[in-house]
Amino acid sequence: MNTVNVERFLRKHRQPAVVVASGLLFAVGWVVGYFHDLPRASAALMILAAAVGGYDVAKKAYYTLRSRTVGISTLVTLAAIGAIVIGEYWEAAAVVFLFALGNYLEARTMGKTRSALEELLEMTPDTALVRRDGETVEVPARAVEEGETVVVKPGAKVPVDGEVVDGESAIDQAPVTGESAPVHKATGDEVYAGTINQEGALEVVATGTGRDTTLERIIRRVEEAQEAQAPTETIIERFAAYYTPAIVVLAAGAYAVTGDAVMALTLLVIGCPGALVIGPPVSIVSAIGSAARSGVLMKGGEHLETAGKIDLVAFDKTGTLTRGEPTVTHVDGFGLDEVSVLRYAAIAEKKSEHHLADAILEAAREGVPGDTDADTGLAADGGTALEHPSSAADGPTIPDPDEFDVVAGKGVVARHGDRRIVVGNRALLDDRGIEVPDPVRNRVRDREEDGETAVHVALDGEVVGVVSLGDELRPAAAEVVRALQDAGVRTVMLTGDNERTARSVAERLEIDDYRAELLPEEKQAAIQSFREDGHVVAMVGDGINDAPSLATADVGIAMGAAGTDTAIETADMALMADDLERIPYAVTLSKATRWNIGENVAIAVGTVVLLLSGVFAGYVHMASGMLVHIGSVLLVILNGMRLLRY
Repeated sequence: MNTVNVERFLRKHRQPAVVVASGLLFAVGWVVGYFHDLPRASAALMILAAAVGGYDVAKKAYYTLRSRTVGISTLVTLAAIGAIVIGEYWEAAAVVFLFALGNYLEARTMGKTRSALEELLEMTPDTALVRRDGETVEVPARAVEEGETVVVKPGAKVPVDGEVVDGESAIDQAPVTGESAPVHKATGDEVYAGTINQEGALEVVATGTGRDTTLERIIRRVEEAQEAQAPTETIIERFAAYYTPAIVVLAAGAYAVTGDAVMALTLLVIGCPGALVIGPPVSIVSAIGSAARSGVLMKGGEHLETAGKIDLVAFDKTGTLTRGEPTVTHVDGFGLDEVSVLRYAAIAEKKSEHHLADAILEAAREGVPGDTDADTGLAADGGTALEHPSSAADGPTIPDPDEFDVVAGKGVVARHGDRRIVVGNRALLDDRGIEVPDPVRNRVRDREEDGETAVHVALDGEVVGVVSLGDELRPAAAEVVRALQDAGVRTVMLTGDNERTARSVAERLEIDDYRAELLPEEKQAAIQSFREDGHVVAMVGDGINDAPSLATADVGIAMGAAGTDTAIETADMALMADDLERIPYAVTLSKATRWNIGENVAIAVGTVVLLLSGVFAGYVHMASGMLVHIGSVLLVILNGMRLLRY
């Protein structure tokens, strides 16, 4: 190894090299003094050991003092210099060597708390196979441009965000969404950079490349979250700013009263608030990294600590507790056949952006079964139970309405030719002065008590039918509600659906409470009222209409954030997949983090109190005090790292 390489090696490994050099000098100095009775040589080696190990510490103390801050480095430097001045060379060398060793071990273990981020960075693919000019060429992944077609072979990482245009395969999405099982992908499905193609070859048209991918946004979000301070960290840093100078004053006062220089210097050493300062950040960084690996993005320490206090979780219904994929289940005609009822409803809803409109249009295009019993599958209660027998592409064309108007939270009003169509809830019909006959009212009640959403269809001022829609509950919904209740968290459902449908869903899921027929601003008001009642509230939602409630809640939890920039970058907490089971995990992880921070603070304060008592009782000296201090620092780091395995 030549000189240049030696210098480069020492620069790269400066910290362990300093620890080894200081330790060797300290050991040789002790041997020379103890076995060979050469006190001057021993003293010289001890001073040299303190100088080698303490140079960086003293330099850091100088810079912190220039910024008018008295830090831990200042206390150690004062203690070491004081020990040399009064002839306690062994103590000076021991304190500096142990402090340098502790700093090195602290840096090593702290580095492991960021292992989750490193794992994410390792998932970033380096190269991509791109079709250019009729050939497949390998280029750096960051050089792929949007719109280019990328070939992903079996076993390879997907290099871009994109849409599958050819091929089928199972994709391991765990690095992005935390899903444990591979997800089947085919033409039209989204894939994310950093995920792993397990089976067949895929061709993907890039929609996000370079830094504009979901994985890159996750990495940036985790980096920012791990740097953001939690309230506890801020409080402790402020406390340390006053505590450390107070230790200097205490040591000076102890010397003035007792004249015992060794005791005063020992107070400087054992008063270091190292464990107190480092404990909360370790817990926060470990928890945020662990959550990211499981598909949960936390915005930062503040939101993580707040989430640890959550005692009420409010769920949106559609798309959160249900799949958000409603389908028409029944059509009931009153004086008009079911085919016509559904067709008129589809015409009125054609220009609507409401999620129920798509279901009605799809059902109308698929074609309601004919009017014979064998074809229609007429339900036992008289309505037509739809079976969706054909594709929408082959169904009848739905004409545009001549006039169209949306009544927010109630429905739509349209004109087609000379027919006036009203499609919506009871409130809309009441507003329009349309009477609802008893048979219609009874049928609507029956459908709603079954958990369906019943929509009235009125033609020229008369109700001619009811279209009922169902939305399947997510399989994990009941289990998630139960898990939160077991953790002592109250559950509430907020929905724009009618009272009977909401009650039916709430009873099936055994949710503690529900609020029905809410407009977006009323959901927001409900969240505010929960907070005013003293609850710490989390709101779980996925739609744009949930945005005000998510912003009002103490913690807004967005679902299915993979592929959506806004949710990843703005939500307090984002679940990368539509996986409700992540919610109890996130809530209990947050509570465990708060408890872990408390443990670390208790360890730090308890250690300082014990050491102070030991110093005044004469049982603790400089080197032993520093050893215990370092032990407490490493203990809080290891305790915080337990959250990496949560």
